[in-house]
Amino acid sequence: MKEVFFCVIGLGKSGFSAAKFLKTKKARVKVTELRDTPVLRKRAKILTSLGVEVELGAHTPNFYRDASIYIISPGVPKDNPVVQYVRKENLPLISEIELGWMFTPCKIIAITGTNGKTSVSTFSYRVLKKAGFRVFLAGNIGIPFTEIVSKLNSEDMVVLEVSSFQLEDIMYFHPFIAVVTNISCDHLDRYPSLNEYLRAKLNIFKNQTRDDFAVLDSRQKEIKNCISKIPSTVIDVSKLDINDLNLNKKFVLAITQILGIDKEFTIRELNKLRNLKHRMELVAEINEIKFINDSKATNPHATLWALENINSEIILIAGGRDKNMDFGIVKEKIAEKVKALILIGESKEKISTELGGFVEVVKYADDLKQAVDISYKLAKSGDCILLSPMCASFDMFRNYEHRGEEFKKIVRQLK
Repeated sequence: MKEVFFCVIGLGKSGFSAAKFLKTKKARVKVTELRDTPVLRKRAKILTSLGVEVELGAHTPNFYRDASIYIISPGVPKDNPVVQYVRKENLPLISEIELGWMFTPCKIIAITGTNGKTSVSTFSYRVLKKAGFRVFLAGNIGIPFTEIVSKLNSEDMVVLEVSSFQLEDIMYFHPFIAVVTNISCDHLDRYPSLNEYLRAKLNIFKNQTRDDFAVLDSRQKEIKNCISKIPSTVIDVSKLDINDLNLNKKFVLAITQILGIDKEFTIRELNKLRNLKHRMELVAEINEIKFINDSKATNPHATLWALENINSEIILIAGGRDKNMDFGIVKEKIAEKVKALILIGESKEKISTELGGFVEVVKYADDLKQAVDISYKLAKSGDCILLSPMCASFDMFRNYEHRGEEFKKIVRQLK
């Protein structure tokens, strides 16, 4: 690989991992990063000690224009000047998961979708591990693919959570099992239309063959319309007649059936698993009022799923940074199940305009603590106070995890 010169665009987790991995292959590597922060300087120092050339705080043409292959980090926007240059010159541009795949000796289970992909990925990993597989979990879940590649052998299995951003720039990435949990409007701050977003997600199937498997839910119109174009063997979870598993766990069951794992074993293991942090997470029950942290619900479809799966009257805390979402898709469930809507963040007026007519009580809160206090005063025995924001968190918090942890801290102070 000495004759190939790589340029990594972006020094986030994925870019940092990709650069380190390439140095283990004796490649020549540069990293260009527009930001300049203390964390990035630490990463740059480590890479420099390994022989990687690093540029922080700018994208200088003389620095990045002599590479032969460019690797893009998932958080880098499409209008980034390096990306625009690479596309204009028709140079190879790949994602970090493509780089990882090039050196992976074993089968990959790749999982994407607007909602549910982290739960399906984590549950699949846990069940496969219990079944005796040597299995690794990586990708969008927080562990870069290239961080684990050197540990793999041909008998292993990789469960890889992949986002639309990571799937945009794949060339030959080829999972044995590709899963799409669902498709709904999201990231329309990045994609000009739902079709563009859908196209990125469906890239997960493009290099599969009839010997591979596509796992999906045909009840979704957007997915059903694309089934005829999928080259692999389609497994439709809507055909699984298992009433005591939710949809996410049905995806896991479908994966394990492909791998020949005993069905009853899988169901037993799935029934032992609890929801992940910030995903319909029961925080506490105080005076017979349940507090549920669903901070990961950063779009209305995720909140719709939450509302459908709670069997009590709900006080819903919602709001944050809007991603050009249509909140109207939850209006029927709001009218059916929500007794009060407590709104926070930049989008509270928009949500009130679109949903206020479907609920008796709408109140604004200045911050999350005030929202919890208002909700608790309105709640009665048997009610559920649900944080399911339908929005991104960046107007008030570092990320959805920070938002969820703050919610849990506030709730525990009520006891």
